[in-house]
Amino acid sequence: MKSLVASGEFAKALSLVQIPGTDFLLKNAKGVCLLRLGKFDAAVPLYREIVFNAGCVWVRPEVPTFYKVNFATALILSGNIDGGSNILAQSMDENNEAALRLQACVQRWRRSYPLWKKIVWAVGLGPANNAPLTLDFEPGVFEDSVVYPLSRT
Repeated sequence: MKSLVASGEFAKALSLVQIPGTDFLLKNAKGVCLLRLGKFDAAVPLYREIVFNAGCVWVRPEVPTFYKVNFATALILSGNIDGGSNILAQSMDENNEAALRLQACVQRWRRSYPLWKKIVWAVGLGPANNAPLTLDFEPGVFEDSVVYPLSRT
């Protein structure tokens, strides 16, 4: 499975993990494939189920960081940058490379906004996500939390 992902065969890898169930590692593998295929909206509910208890809106503290990073990534890349930033801020391992890189991308994105857009955004008069946020790494991490740059060969 990981070898297919490593070779860029995300659709093929995704077809291997279509089995429903409660195995979070399999769900994460599916989510990573969805993220790398650009299907961010499809990854959001999958990670929401892993990171939150049913009917709750706070992150379960016992959930490993890589699930939270993937959920935050799915939210951010689907246009919910504030939601993804909030997930990153909750119960996150401060030394996790994937979390740090995602936070750095969000900070660069926020700094790129002109002052007038920041003011409009801060007072709630305009959408926060009308400038694209780009990552300098491939979205989605597995349980080993290794982050791969986009130019990986």
